[in-house]
Amino acid sequence: MREVALDPPYTPLTQQRMCCVPCAVQWVLLRRGLPIFTQEKIGEALDLTVPPVHKKLFCEGVMVSITEPAHGWGSKTDGHDALNKFFKENRLPVRARHVKHSALKKPEDLIERNIKKGNDVMFITFMGVIDKKYRWGHALVVSALKREKEPVVTVGDPNFVAPKFYDLPLSLILKGMSARHGKAERGLYIFSTAKR
Repeated sequence: MREVALDPPYTPLTQQRMCCVPCAVQWVLLRRGLPIFTQEKIGEALDLTVPPVHKKLFCEGVMVSITEPAHGWGSKTDGHDALNKFFKENRLPVRARHVKHSALKKPEDLIERNIKKGNDVMFITFMGVIDKKYRWGHALVVSALKREKEPVVTVGDPNFVAPKFYDLPLSLILKGMSARHGKAERGLYIFSTAKR
């Protein structure tokens, strides 16, 4: 077995309701020693949308809708422009690149290469593939990759009811990214250092 792990490691944080993506971005910023912004502020940049029942849980920057938006409840995760605009406006030396599931070629190699470079990898996957009781998309950050017969990824999970770190078969995460699951094609983000 060959294993590569992110160094320095993540300090786990817990998400607000429907804020897995903004919280995962906080994990990335904290690991890099950069300023932390609220999940609401990051979510505002990503069109964070919640149903009226959850409005009381937020102070700022959240859109409220009685109908579920096309991107689903939570943050929009179909590209990297909004994240990069947020990083630029806040003078953060980070760049995000979004890769759709259908564009992933040799994902184990992509993940290993980026971990070795010190880049952060964040999956957006449909959790119902991993556990049938979950019916939503979710953000997970990659802490380590184990190259076995079947590659295994140690993920960091911001969910308030999940262990902060656990192992998952990479094949399950990739399956959850497919448009066949959860109504939308998902993918991953790669965060690298940018010059500002």
